[in-house]
Amino acid sequence: MTDSKYFTTTKKGEIFELKSELNNDKKEKKKEAVKKVIASMTVGKDVSALFPDVVNCMQTDNLELKKLVYLYLMNYAKSQPDMAIMAVNTFVKDCEDSNPLIRALAVRTMGCIRVDKITEYLCEPLRKCLKDEDPYVRKTAAVCVAKLYDISATMVEDQGFLDQLKDLLSDSNPMVVANAVAALSEINEASQSGQPLVEMNSVTINKLLTALNECTEWGPGLYPGLAGQLQPEG
Repeated sequence: MTDSKYFTTTKKGEIFELKSELNNDKKEKKKEAVKKVIASMTVGKDVSALFPDVVNCMQTDNLELKKLVYLYLMNYAKSQPDMAIMAVNTFVKDCEDSNPLIRALAVRTMGCIRVDKITEYLCEPLRKCLKDEDPYVRKTAAVCVAKLYDISATMVEDQGFLDQLKDLLSDSNPMVVANAVAALSEINEASQSGQPLVEMNSVTINKLLTALNECTEWGPGLYPGLAGQLQPEG
């Protein structure tokens, strides 16, 4: 059966029914309920009243369900900033989950939620994710730094995230290097200083060329990033 069933016409009392299903003890019932909520949200229906009920569904090890809940949070957090704080503890906990996909999902979502009250809680989890043992988490965290810079450039600079990004240029994984270059390029364009963030000396260029050699044309960010960064030294 396809997911089209989730987009059927709403009926009277739907919010009440969804609230009941979201608080069901059975995982499958919860997942089905969240899918219905996301479907309603996708077609423009207001399901913000279900915010606390959806947030309660974050406490799960089911990756599909967690992705759906995070999608809902990204959509409504800005309009419900006080409610979004409810999700902070779970975000922080997920950034230390044993599953690298959940760690990456958590730090990515925190970077996409443009709420000042949440941003301040992002720093420590982001710092850890930038040094994570898994390259998928590190490359996701690199992009998150650029998103955070767009929200609060001062915070990124004060917290030393720019230096951590520069350190990732020496990462053993070429995709991590690619995302670090992309993030630094994006930050450099947004910066008001007018000064390049990375000094393009022979050591740095050799590191980037080594990573470039291991990337494909599908690698995110490295080729356009290098195009803008590999300029002759003055």
